[in-house]
Amino acid sequence: MGKARHEYRDVAADAVALPPLQVFRDIFVVPVSEVKKHIATGGPVWPAFDRQTLVRHCRDRLAVDMCAPAPQRARPLRHPAIWGGFLNPHFGHLIIEHVTRLPQSLRERPGDLVLFTLPPGMQEDEVPAHVWALLDWYGVPRRKVRLVTAPILVAELSVAAQPEMMGKVVPAADYLDILNAAMARNGMVAEPNAVVFVARSGLVARGMGGHIGEGYLCRQLAALGVKVIDPASLPVRRQIEIYAGAKALVFAEGSAMLGRHVLGFLPQDIHVLRRRPNQDLCAPQLAPRCRHLCYHAVVGRRLGTEMPSGVNFYNRAVALYDLPALFAGFLELGIDLSQTWNTDDYRQDQSADARAWIKKCTTSAAQVSRNLAILRSEGIDIDHTAAADERLQ
Repeated sequence: MGKARHEYRDVAADAVALPPLQVFRDIFVVPVSEVKKHIATGGPVWPAFDRQTLVRHCRDRLAVDMCAPAPQRARPLRHPAIWGGFLNPHFGHLIIEHVTRLPQSLRERPGDLVLFTLPPGMQEDEVPAHVWALLDWYGVPRRKVRLVTAPILVAELSVAAQPEMMGKVVPAADYLDILNAAMARNGMVAEPNAVVFVARSGLVARGMGGHIGEGYLCRQLAALGVKVIDPASLPVRRQIEIYAGAKALVFAEGSAMLGRHVLGFLPQDIHVLRRRPNQDLCAPQLAPRCRHLCYHAVVGRRLGTEMPSGVNFYNRAVALYDLPALFAGFLELGIDLSQTWNTDDYRQDQSADARAWIKKCTTSAAQVSRNLAILRSEGIDIDHTAAADERLQ
């Protein structure tokens, strides 16, 4: 799919086997006091903290968390427990780095309580529904969940190493097998589809990164028989059923890709439409989960995000599609977008997206002017819209 691509095939040789669980006795677990870049300060106060790696929060096999101080007082917890992780409400980060210990831990210690921490100030009734849905899928009954909102002293705490994480670490084959066993345990019925497109619906209008005109692409794909989904509008289980039954999954690059991480290997192809040049998001984690993984350079010109302070929020930038690459890519999947594509209608969608994004994304006046010049050069003129005028004042 696509003229400019990066393909991944066999990465199994890079995987390592799951290490055994470690067991700690009389260990403090404290609430989270701070979160920076999705890294929480809090949780278990590991002994010899600086010498620990497997039990700490890691990225690319390097520990990145900070040691929380041991409390002066703590309530005792005498029932054996496993460390579940930090319940980060961000869907993608929760899946790839905060609940990955659960499958192995639950398999080996099914009778234990499961301990989690929350963001500072969050109460149990404020935990998002998708978090509980994920825990349910992994097999964590609500009655066994313990949310650490005050310091506790745990008599026996078991913990698995992170079997996958952010970075270039390839998940172990036995971990992927455990994930696939959850499909049978949950009685999942996969929904068969030849091609599924997973969109970033509405995010551009909220000032986030993506492609302008994606809504038009979605309508054309749907008219040609493609299953188009907005994952944010679907329950977790429904997402999993759709992902599991697709012969080919096409993702708009973004955190929704992490929903596929809930499953192990399936004989399907995964395609990712880049929104940022040369970004192969989650490639080491996705490659062993599918038959074929490919990233496609459908990024045309990009609108910048330089703030008045000079800071550039690169991930919030939006792009125009490289239409020849987009058309050629979908044609390889048997989908001819040229059958229904109307340039004038497409530009209207691009114009609406650009107006909404410029209004929402707080860029400098100079950057707005540069973005408007790019749009004009592409035949998308929004100079006289209220959105542009507001940003230029």
